[in-house]
Amino acid sequence: MKPLRSRSPIAVVMAMALTLAAPVARSAETIRMIAVDSYSASSLWVKVFIDYFIPEVDRRLAATGNYEIDWNPAFGGTIAKSRGVLDSLQYDIADIGIITTPTHTDKVPLYNLPMATPLVSNDVGLIARTMNDLHDKYPALRKAWSDYRVVYLTTAGAIDTYNLLLTRPYAKPGDLQGRKIGGVGSNLRYLEGSGAAGVTSGLSDWYNSLATGLLDGILVWNEAVVGYKLYEVAPYLLDVQFGGATTKAIVVNERTWNRLPQEVRTVLQEVAIGYRDQLARETDRIASVAKKTFKEKGGKTIPLSVEERAGWAAGLPDLAEEWVAQMERRGLPGRQILGDYMQAMRDAGQPVVRHWDRE
Repeated sequence: MKPLRSRSPIAVVMAMALTLAAPVARSAETIRMIAVDSYSASSLWVKVFIDYFIPEVDRRLAATGNYEIDWNPAFGGTIAKSRGVLDSLQYDIADIGIITTPTHTDKVPLYNLPMATPLVSNDVGLIARTMNDLHDKYPALRKAWSDYRVVYLTTAGAIDTYNLLLTRPYAKPGDLQGRKIGGVGSNLRYLEGSGAAGVTSGLSDWYNSLATGLLDGILVWNEAVVGYKLYEVAPYLLDVQFGGATTKAIVVNERTWNRLPQEVRTVLQEVAIGYRDQLARETDRIASVAKKTFKEKGGKTIPLSVEERAGWAAGLPDLAEEWVAQMERRGLPGRQILGDYMQAMRDAGQPVVRHWDRE
């Protein structure tokens, strides 16, 4: 056996130098975040959050390797019911969440603007982008969230247009007289002048309420009609096309936001805008599928003529003026915001039935 040769001093020094120069693998800093919504993962906006928002944030952070997020989803009411989501974020129970804005029109009235301007647009993507643009133009709108210790990231919508789903047919104006119609609250104003009685109610109650006769109809969007099988108990869809709405906002707990590294903040902001646009695309796609499915399941769509829609619009109270007054009581430029919104709709060639800012 040949004796082992000792390494030369030069070789030893070179080996040590190479070892010291080799990159040291760094582990990413882990940030724990609780994501909250009262609705379950089957709801479209939550599904897009799970399928798009979370993976996209993870992908962008992985590109640098500096940070990673340990997501702790709390959907379906595990932490908060509908009106409690904002509270859970305000009081440090959750870190990021999806707010259903129609339940907080007293706190963040801006989001009621599309609801206060019906029969203007069915393009939820356009509406969401316009609402974001208003935030960018009027910093006071972003600041309004700080009263509740949260940071606003984006507005989003999963409603292409509201229509009337009925248990019995509709043939002519006056056929809604005395019927009990359910809605979220804000949109029940669309029934004024129709003879129907508005009843504040929620999506989770609609099927049973229609089946038992507690309600004769609901103000609803296409995806929900099929997703919750409402056509089984209310097979008549009056195609009023009241318009789309932004009913969601992604916000982050203020204390969480302040401790986040700038890189993570930037990624969350950018991906939130991507979420807004992805949700709009999914809303349009699913609404198209839902219309087809509704027909296949025996549903009957009842169209309204241009004249009938114009008549319905003319018969409504001045909802936009009421909204302007509410905004200006809070020291916000409601009339100017309304004008900007309506002009954006006209510039985009929307089928505006009533020009709410010109009255």
